[in-house]
Amino acid sequence: MQISTAELAVRLLVYCLVLVGAPLFFVVMFRVMDYTARDSLVEQFSGRRAGLDTGQLNAYFEKADVEARTCQFCGSANGPDYTYCHNCQERLSD
Repeated sequence: MQISTAELAVRLLVYCLVLVGAPLFFVVMFRVMDYTARDSLVEQFSGRRAGLDTGQLNAYFEKADVEARTCQFCGSANGPDYTYCHNCQERLSD
């Protein structure tokens, strides 16, 4: 049983597609996902939030009449002995 040259060419083409094409597809797919998600990740972890924190600690500090330190990045209230903001984890300025 012999195979023709055309059938051999088709088999080699399919082999190359499976061997190279499938991994290449996944690499390209993950690269596209990285580029599309990059902006939101930067915003999420930069500490610069668009809105102010209206969490429970803000209300606690106001009600307890404790002098709170305000985060310069997100605006949330933090205790006087806090080193990092409880909301965005940015270092609080002294």
